[in-house]
Amino acid sequence: MDGAVSVDDHFDAVAFEREERAERAERAATLKLSAIEAGRRKGGIAGAAMAGAMFAVQEIYEGPPLDADIVEVAESPDEPGDIDTDGIEVTVGGVDVWAPPPGGTDDSRET
Repeated sequence: MDGAVSVDDHFDAVAFEREERAERAERAATLKLSAIEAGRRKGGIAGAAMAGAMFAVQEIYEGPPLDADIVEVAESPDEPGDIDTDGIEVTVGGVDVWAPPPGGTDDSRET
């Protein structure tokens, strides 16, 4: 069955992200190397040195490249509750915190 997803198919988001990051780094290194080689062809050793220096200045000025894609994975051992009917109840630093459902109830309004 081509194109069918089976139970054995497993997508590992962390491994995928590592591969994507490695591919982006490899593409960036290839581009830098080709620019340095072009500088060497046009200006000899001085041209290659200038191209390399420009990449160094760029990295100092702009900082390291930031990952545009931020992957956030959150897991919970139980099913999420319905905050629209139950409100929110959590424990933060050993203190129980409760918030009423959105919209409030009659007993939560001051008269």
